[in-house]
Amino acid sequence: METRREFLMHLAAGAAGTSLVASCHQSDMSKSRERRPNIIIIYVDDLARGDVGVFGCPDSVTPNIDSLAAKGVKLTNAYTINIPCSPSRCGLMMGMYTQRFGKYHLSRGVPIPDDKPTMAEMLRSAGYVTGFVGTEKWDIGRWDQGALDRGFMEMGIHPPRVEGKEYFGGGSSYVGVDGSYLTEVEGQYVLEFLERHGKKKSKPFFMYFTPLAVHVPHNEVPVKYLKRLYPNHAGEKYAKRQYLRATLLALDDQVGLILKKLRELGIEKETMIMFCSDNGGDPAAECRPAPYRGGKRGANRQWEGNFRMPTIVTFPGTLPAGKEYDGMASTIDFYATAAAAAGAALPEHCEGKDLLPLLRGATKPNADEALFWNSSGVQAARWRQWRLVKHGKETAWRLYDIKNDPGEHTDLAEQHPEILEEMDKKYHEWLNQMPEPRERVKPPENLLAHTRNGNHARRPFGRGWMTVEKWDKIKDDPTQWSEYHVRKRMLLK
Repeated sequence: METRREFLMHLAAGAAGTSLVASCHQSDMSKSRERRPNIIIIYVDDLARGDVGVFGCPDSVTPNIDSLAAKGVKLTNAYTINIPCSPSRCGLMMGMYTQRFGKYHLSRGVPIPDDKPTMAEMLRSAGYVTGFVGTEKWDIGRWDQGALDRGFMEMGIHPPRVEGKEYFGGGSSYVGVDGSYLTEVEGQYVLEFLERHGKKKSKPFFMYFTPLAVHVPHNEVPVKYLKRLYPNHAGEKYAKRQYLRATLLALDDQVGLILKKLRELGIEKETMIMFCSDNGGDPAAECRPAPYRGGKRGANRQWEGNFRMPTIVTFPGTLPAGKEYDGMASTIDFYATAAAAAGAALPEHCEGKDLLPLLRGATKPNADEALFWNSSGVQAARWRQWRLVKHGKETAWRLYDIKNDPGEHTDLAEQHPEILEEMDKKYHEWLNQMPEPRERVKPPENLLAHTRNGNHARRPFGRGWMTVEKWDKIKDDPTQWSEYHVRKRMLLK
């Protein structure tokens, strides 16, 4: 059987250095597209697959997200490369299994490799203007590996939150000291970036949009969204799922504004969008993972619903509209896909594959592709229709036919010992390539309080935009960017 690495090397060899015009093999594309495409990644936090309309949600509030699938390709067998949020985001931005650089679990503060380019660094080198919105959910690397340190040229600055609601635990606050609602602030930042860089004669752009939504606390959502959904509701309190739906509605509105802006600028067909979630939804918020089960938190983490993601890729005029792709895919593939679209050589460390020829139907999916996970107490593998899993202190594998038993109710390990043996072999061949878990790196003492004890990379707070040039001048002085200091200055105005 061809290994995943060999398969990816074949794909990379065909994609490296090849422009999108050449890779898509469409005779009319060279006439309609005079430059490499813009690239937008929308990476939502804690969005369950079953809470998106096109993935079967019966009480959907996602018409704009759904429209991406109507104009593009819905990936029905797509995964996050790691769980939970931090390793998921590291894997996407590096295009590789995070275990290869010692990041197995949440392990905030474990560095991403200094000697390997991030997706942003790769695209910046390829001539793209790189922009980032969603600083709370960067969640990558050590204290000095923030977005502006690792390839992004511009960043929308996060408003300081009300004191006492700065960090995770119960969930970071969406409400700024200026009374702003973060989802709306982040959406506006994306629109501003598009307005500046979306002109047809400008350089192509890469926008990495990582909203805090739909992470808890959902009860901070402005009441106007609740009233749209529940105009006849009596009383001030709502049910958990009502709050979740309203928070998702606010995010979907921002997606709609982004799509509208692309149309207004006349660059909809010049822009590829990859949409996904970082991990499963939050069962405590009454998310909907169906037809799977599970999500973030505790024992919920082991199930398919924490891994299989609502993934959509749209690129009007290049990818077919309204198509479903059922081949195996994961967020590890986003890097390779972006590199192929940009006509950039794929760095050697990347393990993902270019999705574009697969989604177009020009290339058939590898039926023997496998994916592996070892994080947060979960060991798992996916191969063909099978899912292998252990959780916590379990010593024996469980085996599920995930195609015919999506809820994972029937353990088939005893009925299919040959499948279990083959998947166990594949899993350990993968795991044996990986180094030991790496310790996180703490910042100097004077930066501990400004980086949540080193769990978050340093980042600017305030309103407006921060450029990498300005950041390089102030990043060693936390009084210029720390949430604590900026909050005080904003409250004094």
